[in-house]
Amino acid sequence: MKLSSSNEWGKLRKVILGSALNFNFSQSDPKYKNIKKLPKGPASLNAINETEEALSLFEKQLIDLNVEVLRPKPMDYVRLDGFGCYCPRDTVLILDNIPILTPTIWEKRRLEWDSIIDYLPNAIEIKDPNVILDAANIIRCNDDLLYLVSYSGNDAGADWIERNFPRYNVHRLRNVYADMHLDTTIVPLREGLVLLNAERLKDEQLPDFLKSWDKIWIQPEDIIKDNSSNASTSNWIAMNLFSYDENTVFCDPKQKNIISKLNQYGIKEIGLDLPYSKYLMGGHHCCTLDLVRD
Repeated sequence: MKLSSSNEWGKLRKVILGSALNFNFSQSDPKYKNIKKLPKGPASLNAINETEEALSLFEKQLIDLNVEVLRPKPMDYVRLDGFGCYCPRDTVLILDNIPILTPTIWEKRRLEWDSIIDYLPNAIEIKDPNVILDAANIIRCNDDLLYLVSYSGNDAGADWIERNFPRYNVHRLRNVYADMHLDTTIVPLREGLVLLNAERLKDEQLPDFLKSWDKIWIQPEDIIKDNSSNASTSNWIAMNLFSYDENTVFCDPKQKNIISKLNQYGIKEIGLDLPYSKYLMGGHHCCTLDLVRD
């Protein structure tokens, strides 16, 4: 089955599902090591074990939907002082059915390529030293790419895409979210319907092609908060949905307000609790990398 993935909502056929095995928070990464509020060293065994149980359930749910599921090759991230391939979304971008290995802001994240490279035929690596780009800074809507200019994605990354993949319309989003990744801010659910973070966005900031779409605005009060003491990311991880198709999403079952709003537009949910998503910095979209969609 050749790679074929150009948006976030086509019917899923093949996916890489991440792993929490040997997860570690790098103590030597040039950028990460200086962020005092984030954990350092090996992740807790409880977090790893409970997350692996949740991911095994996620895998079963996907297989029951006739999705081919691939898992990362185990690596000793503690010895390597890397992170872990829990969030394959962050390190690989697929354009024109070509896997692109992106130069992540946290350099130690790039070790994760080795754990999934066998699933990425004809992968190319961005070697421009000026580019900083986590793949999750980009949301794909067929020929339109939403590109978050932020800590984890610079203008040189958008320039590289425009030079090497000129058929795409790259929409640079500025002054939206200064930190990392776009998939807790803008979540396209199907052609013509998008989920939006009302705390970070205003309608006038959206690119023209999205302005005619139906919009589901998620307000801060819609989020059912998880006040985990070991959280590494914000409560907006609740918006990190992963679509099986244009009518079905995997999501946090606790987020009843989001689910209610989705249901009003005919979107059904498959509830799956990822108990340490805030600690390991990834929800349902983060911990998957869709390789084939219809």
